[in-house]
Amino acid sequence: MARETVAVRERKEFRFPPGYGDNRIVLLVRDPWWVFAYWEIRRDKEEEMVRKINASGDTPQKSILRVYDVTDVNFNGSNAHSFFDIDLKGLANNWYINVANAERAWVVEIGILSKKGAFFPLARSNMVKTPRFGMSDKLDAEWMMPEEEYWKMFGLSGGFGVGKGSLEAREMFKKRLEEQVSSGAISSAASFYRKPAERKFWLVVNTELILYGATEPDAKVTVQGKDIKLSNDGTFTLRFALPDGKEVISVEAVSKDGKDKRRITPVVTRKTE
Repeated sequence: MARETVAVRERKEFRFPPGYGDNRIVLLVRDPWWVFAYWEIRRDKEEEMVRKINASGDTPQKSILRVYDVTDVNFNGSNAHSFFDIDLKGLANNWYINVANAERAWVVEIGILSKKGAFFPLARSNMVKTPRFGMSDKLDAEWMMPEEEYWKMFGLSGGFGVGKGSLEAREMFKKRLEEQVSSGAISSAASFYRKPAERKFWLVVNTELILYGATEPDAKVTVQGKDIKLSNDGTFTLRFALPDGKEVISVEAVSKDGKDKRRITPVVTRKTE
């Protein structure tokens, strides 16, 4: 009896490709205060933009993410309420961004900032909106519940223990979210770096700066010229990516009646060796 010969195909390990040849950036919502961006930029697109900058008599300086507040705006690239920039370093291809404000709409562009301060975008993200912090503002007569009762029931549900008041439960919930992000329990709030495929041994170090303070709850506060939102007790907390070099962080508070003004300017220097 002849023995049947069965050919066995060689099974190759599947690997996701390092890129898909796209030129885009995608924005996702993490929670009321954080969004997440990931991107892929083709080399030819970047080189084309560099040539364009050089042809204009300017010089490429650095790659940045520009984060726009586009709440209730049909964004056209120049009509945002405000924006702030994040410097990109190393091989980062995604980033957690602290937008610090709930219930706002955001768009992010990745591009090149020139020596003269002009911004040349390479890709623009979709628009996302951070959710409201607290009970939904959608009212249903059958299920309507005062917000104080909502947070009281939330505290009694066992998540933070029995006997927590509505205000205490709400503050503990917000603190827990912030701790999870900052501690890395969910994911690092810093940028993520792609591990080089050609080497097994590697090391990446990134640095962040946490700025916090307090003033009168009804004061107007700006950080580096940008308005920030205070907590109900007048406190505030901000996180900054800290690249090498000197970072000047001017903080100014103006009283509600505009008669009093205070300015404090921390200057932080980072040097990586």
